[in-house]
Amino acid sequence: MRHCLINQSGYDAGSLPTMELQNVKRLAIFKMRNIGDVLMITPLLRALRETFPEARITAVVNSGTEAMLDGNPHIDEVLVFKRESKEQNLLRQLAHEFAFVRELRRRQFDLTMSFTSGDRPAWYSLICGASFRMGYPHHSWGKYDPRRFAYNVELPEPPTNLHEVEKHFWTLEQTGVKFRNTVPGDLCLTLPEKTLAWARTQLKPLRPARIVHVHPVARWMRKCWNDDSMARVIDWLQLERGVRVVVTTGPIPRERARAQGIVGRCKTKPFFIDGTCTLGQLGAISAESDCFFGVDTAPMHIAAAVGRPVIALFGPTGVTDWHPWRTQGRTLHHPCPCREQGESRCDSDPNVPRLCMEAITVEEVQAALDEILKPLS
Repeated sequence: MRHCLINQSGYDAGSLPTMELQNVKRLAIFKMRNIGDVLMITPLLRALRETFPEARITAVVNSGTEAMLDGNPHIDEVLVFKRESKEQNLLRQLAHEFAFVRELRRRQFDLTMSFTSGDRPAWYSLICGASFRMGYPHHSWGKYDPRRFAYNVELPEPPTNLHEVEKHFWTLEQTGVKFRNTVPGDLCLTLPEKTLAWARTQLKPLRPARIVHVHPVARWMRKCWNDDSMARVIDWLQLERGVRVVVTTGPIPRERARAQGIVGRCKTKPFFIDGTCTLGQLGAISAESDCFFGVDTAPMHIAAAVGRPVIALFGPTGVTDWHPWRTQGRTLHHPCPCREQGESRCDSDPNVPRLCMEAITVEEVQAALDEILKPLS
């Protein structure tokens, strides 16, 4: 096996020995964020498996995101922190925390890699007992923040002009990790055949027409497009392009209410699955459709992961680092005044128009969808 080295340069510069990575037998990856964030680490997991073929790799994620790693062939297990435990009383919270830490320590990790800022990944990396703990050193209290001592291998902040997938690779390469394949691959999402069969059954009444999967609403409403414009595109697809549309939404009440409003504005009647899909079922709907159209949200990344062409609308979120990864399609966006000026009004006030989203026209979206649909005719 080739030698892969990390030159230690953490907070105690020069005090740590050089580590020979070929001796790593137990490796943990912390990505305790949201659904899309977890899906973005799958190319890295593939590269780590290729680089450490004999190591046991554990992914540590928040509950509600583990479906992105179900059946992933590049890891050995997923360890899930139950976020809902934070809503319980203090004694139950402490009991869950101690049980989770016990599970971490039981695995006796040699190396941990944390790609999530915040308290838990830092302290878990330290408490689990790993000799080498990689993570970002920047915390809110600066040099007085005790979390800065949790890591002994400092991960540098990646450039802002890279995609989220590329940032993972760039960051580790700066520490001296030598990947066997330095080119990030596709996203990896494994869907069971029974889930795909469920989607085929659901969509069978819409065939033999082409099908466009539309997911029009994000958890964060600032990412959403104008409801009337979304309804107009759905009608245009069904009336003028002979396409059948299946509309999905997340289970959160405000998402469902907004999606219901969009469907209610349509003159045609799209097939509507009202917040009842699991994440795997959403992926299967995309996999069995001809293309995906929607806003910047997890189902957009899921559609890219299953290889569907994607037309995505971006506004106040970063298009450079979060555009659909390695898939056919187009990303439509306009400059965001709030983002450029460092303001947060459009993040917090639902009544403030998102000028960047309002600038996207129906005609732009129709032209982008035509680019995808015409070759399928």
